Amino acid sequence: TIGKSVALALVDDDFAGEGTALSVHIVGVERPARVISASPYDPQGKAMRQ
Repeated sequence: TIGKSVALALVDDDFAGEGTALSVHIVGVERPARVISASPYDPQGKAMRQ
């Protein structure tokens, strides 16, 4: 696991820069979010073997 929740969102170009802080609404609750550029996907499962 990466130890964090991950979400996919569509954002305007003005807010799409890496590290940009955002607020997102998830099931009616506003949550802090941050834009990342690298995918948290771990195709070899290395994180699970630590």
